[in-house]
Amino acid sequence: MKKYPAKNNKLISRRQFLRQATSTAAGLVMGTSLVQGKTYKGKTRQFSTNTDCDVTFFAISDVHYGRHFEIGDNEAENKNIIDKMNSAPGKLIYPATAGGGIVPQPRAVLVAGDLTDYGTTEEWNGYDIFEGFEDDYLGSGATPGRLNWPVYECFGNHDTIDENGTSDYSREQVKNRTLAGERPGIFDTSDNGYHYSWTWDNIHFVNLNLYPGAIGTYAKGSLEFLINDLAKHIGSSGKAVVLYFHYDFIRTSWWEPEEKDAFYDAIKDYNIVAIIHGHRHITYLESSTWNGINIFNVATRNGPERFTIFRITKNKLFAGECATDTTWGGMFTKTITT
Repeated sequence: MKKYPAKNNKLISRRQFLRQATSTAAGLVMGTSLVQGKTYKGKTRQFSTNTDCDVTFFAISDVHYGRHFEIGDNEAENKNIIDKMNSAPGKLIYPATAGGGIVPQPRAVLVAGDLTDYGTTEEWNGYDIFEGFEDDYLGSGATPGRLNWPVYECFGNHDTIDENGTSDYSREQVKNRTLAGERPGIFDTSDNGYHYSWTWDNIHFVNLNLYPGAIGTYAKGSLEFLINDLAKHIGSSGKAVVLYFHYDFIRTSWWEPEEKDAFYDAIKDYNIVAIIHGHRHITYLESSTWNGINIFNVATRNGPERFTIFRITKNKLFAGECATDTTWGGMFTKTITT
């Protein structure tokens, strides 16, 4: 596999300099605004006025920063997708099957793994050759990222040296952001700092990173975290739960059948309304079922520059592929209970 030319990791990038120079002050300001959940990057975020349950969020996967050396201008494709995510709210109209109305600003963007292609410092931070995941999706210090919305990311197999990467830097930055509280509303994290959960309205979300696996595997104990988290926050309440991670249920050879069985045993008694994943690059929003649970593959990196918009209300789940900031691609709607 061809890899891009090695860089000197000792050189400090513009983003690192700004982050080091402003980390303390910016962290205090950002932390306050994010905990409140009302502003982000100095902007008031307008959500649905339905306080009962009406949650809109965006999802994408496999952005693979660094891969443009192999498959064209990956950097430009990512920027185009981000610009669509920025412009869709206020323009795109939900179909009648999803309840109608204008798509509001999303609570956040879920990025389901493979943030980088080799997990390196350069691919995450960005250097003179290209801008990294941090530049476009997050920003650092006083420098805002290109994306206007908060990011809830997980690491994929390309973000870790255990599998396809050449460094663990990308994976460790996911953990560092969790431990630093850089995502609004996160209220529970795993002991090792990788996995986290939160609740929007009456919907509980759990990030399981690579896949739901046990301690001692590449999954870094995400299954144990999931079991404890559901027992603690859901119990017998019947509350709706959304899970997301990187690996799919079909193509991967790393997620063993026994592990999938253990995962199902852990969730079968809960109200799992959706599982969101990436990994298997396709050219459209793919929806299917696994043991009766709806699963969505949001990895569209090798096809049109699209992303998925989810809306969950008290009795409905909608997933739609945003083709442009005014038109839809494939769509899925299901009656649920939250």
